[in-house]
Amino acid sequence: MGNSLSRPVAYGLLLLILVSGLALRVWNVNFGRGILGHPDERSTACFYATRMRLPASWAEFRDPQRSPLNPLWNVQEQRRASFTYGHFPLYLGVASGELLHRVAPLAVRLGLPESWTSLMARANQACEAIAVAGRLVIAGLDTLTILLLFLLGRRIYGRRAGLLAAAFYAFTAQAIQLSHFFAMDPASTTFTVLAILGAVQMVQDRSWRAVIVTGVGAGLAIASKFSALPILAAPVVAGLLVAWNASQRSRRTGAPPDGRAQFVAVAGIFVALLIAGLIFFVTSPYAILDWENFAQATLVEQGAMVRGVADFPFTRQYRNTIPYLYFIEQQVRWGLGWPLGLVAVAGTLYALGVLLRSLYSLVAGRQWLSREALALFVVWSWVIPYFGITGAFLAKFNRYMSPILPFVMLFAAGLIWRLWGTPSGECRTQNGDDEETQGVTREGSVSYSPGSLGGFARGTAGVLAVVGLGGGLFWSVAYVNGVYNHEHTWITAARWLYQNAPQGSVVLYEQWDDAPPSAVPGEPGLDRGNIGIDVINWGPYEEDTAEKYEILKERLRAADFVWYSSKRIYDSVDELPERYPMTNRYYEAMWSGELGFELTLDVTSPPRLFGLVFEDRTADESWSLYDHPQVTVFRKVRDLSDAEFDAVLGGTWEKAIPYYRGKDSPLSPFLNLLGLGSQPGSEGRGLVGRLVGLVTGADLPTDGGSAERPALLLDRPLAELPVVDNYRWNQVASESPLLAVIWWWLVLALLGWAVWPLAFYLCRPLRDRGYLLSRTLGWLLAGWLLWWLASAGWAGSGGSPAPGGQSIRWSIPGWRWRW
Repeated sequence: MGNSLSRPVAYGLLLLILVSGLALRVWNVNFGRGILGHPDERSTACFYATRMRLPASWAEFRDPQRSPLNPLWNVQEQRRASFTYGHFPLYLGVASGELLHRVAPLAVRLGLPESWTSLMARANQACEAIAVAGRLVIAGLDTLTILLLFLLGRRIYGRRAGLLAAAFYAFTAQAIQLSHFFAMDPASTTFTVLAILGAVQMVQDRSWRAVIVTGVGAGLAIASKFSALPILAAPVVAGLLVAWNASQRSRRTGAPPDGRAQFVAVAGIFVALLIAGLIFFVTSPYAILDWENFAQATLVEQGAMVRGVADFPFTRQYRNTIPYLYFIEQQVRWGLGWPLGLVAVAGTLYALGVLLRSLYSLVAGRQWLSREALALFVVWSWVIPYFGITGAFLAKFNRYMSPILPFVMLFAAGLIWRLWGTPSGECRTQNGDDEETQGVTREGSVSYSPGSLGGFARGTAGVLAVVGLGGGLFWSVAYVNGVYNHEHTWITAARWLYQNAPQGSVVLYEQWDDAPPSAVPGEPGLDRGNIGIDVINWGPYEEDTAEKYEILKERLRAADFVWYSSKRIYDSVDELPERYPMTNRYYEAMWSGELGFELTLDVTSPPRLFGLVFEDRTADESWSLYDHPQVTVFRKVRDLSDAEFDAVLGGTWEKAIPYYRGKDSPLSPFLNLLGLGSQPGSEGRGLVGRLVGLVTGADLPTDGGSAERPALLLDRPLAELPVVDNYRWNQVASESPLLAVIWWWLVLALLGWAVWPLAFYLCRPLRDRGYLLSRTLGWLLAGWLLWWLASAGWAGSGGSPAPGGQSIRWSIPGWRWRW
């Protein structure tokens, strides 16, 4: 996989990959014809995007409770809105809808199909049209991810490896599916890859441009989804690697330490973090202006949901699933498909081996790392903390793995790159800088010589490339063909129901799942009102009790048809047989015909290609529910008597364990230590729980909702407290304003002189050796030392400086300066 590939050919292939990836991501983007099966998309488009408007004034913009741009507050109803998604993609989707609305007249004049122009005309107000506009934005961003992944792969391995990584991701079925929804995960993925690309450039190029790119990417990633917060580790690791490299160079050459290089490296970290914070504020202003509601929605409520502390019905399917391994299994089997999935696993193991070998080299005292190893340090600085936290969640929706899929594809391409040939000179940083070493071209690409395993290794690399690329292409096309080339299963089932159900029929559906569509899109007459069909529901997620049994019996007697719009509920209660013995028995009896109903319709639309059909009924709910759910309809053939109902379901609720959440995972002690446990009452415990409590300003409620929190106000009026306004601790300074100014200047000067040796050491690259910063640093250190000593009980908290603090402050810089 050398770089004999010419630029025109490489860029031609890249264009082909980008076009193919975009085509798969926008293929039949309005596949539901107005039906929004993704609950997050439905919520975003119908409840939040439709309320977005530009504020009328700057004052209105700055007021979170008046601004129509604040998704965290319902201005019309003056109440909190629980928006838990990324603000930046929401704004992009709304802007895209407004743009489509404005160009709709031009589209009509150009003769575009009426279905398109009608959708465009409504894209600024109708939620189903806004959803399509948002899908186009997400598809475009995910296509940009393909390009960024090519640039990242080219920088680390070379053009061919970059193309291979981009092709792997372009034909990833999971990414293609997520691009068909107005959801935030692909947007966060795009900017995460941008941030990692910038961080790798920080290590290799040491440029301020790379620092800016890293900060912008990190800020936009977090603004797209707050769970991308671990991306901030990337610029930190990159800066530390640059500082380490400078230190190693001085050791090898015997030259004095390059303090300027180390200072710039550390400064680059802070600049990148500062830019990330500014970008986050600009693109998600109400996350800061309305911090209390943002923290409540994103950290408290969403955190309780993903951890399983809040017992939401739609997360019960994940009870008794294995942390980490469940994600891996679902991605390998369905998200990537077996061929590409296994290649990705092999590549990830290879990249993990490179990381471990590099860590061992550092511990063993080696003074260089390969170009690949340095870059993979940065990549793993994102993958490990993100997967370490997210993989422990109880909620294991497939989309949560979206932000690490591009890097898994990069690892796969890296393995094939390594097997194909050994890079000449290993691209080691032997000369202490990241300028072009032997084997590194101007583009950062690598030249190759045959590996020690010779033809066998290259043959293995070729097989992996063909299997991964061919398997990914086949599976992604099969998915698009089976799902998006066929109408939504709810439409198919609703058409059958409205054509076959007698007038006046009653249809029973389930709470926490969807009722039959009220009408078949584009087919007048096929709607509930015209046919006279009524719908009723019941709550299968309620605890199994005698009252629930009576309600179920009454609903079944009233119903002529039973509609299951997906497998969501009967699959999830099956994970909790101790909690739902009666409900599980009900589903068994329904399918066996014991309740007087017979199966009359079973609609599904799995991936298919060339006559091969791949049933995915056993996949995670989120793989099929959103775009091709399995719909089943039962027709009543006879009514049951009370005795017959009792014979089937009577007394089955007596063994139920109310609110049972399943057995603890073997990893529960470890997860509880981290603060990622799912048991009630664990909210404020562990590292993560305490951090959340810190940033939200209060302990977390134990029920995942509102709870009384400790107030930050004083418990007594100020006048009743001990004297805290003793300004006479220094009467000389207090009696004369002039003396006060002189005294203030003198204290600052003394503190600055006290810490100047320390500032001199830290800021040697600066011309003033840190003199201007010394006073600020001295003031901060004095305050910190006095606070620390007072907190430890070793000093009072009065106004006079503690002698111990002064002596410590003077002695440490002096000792450090001698070294």
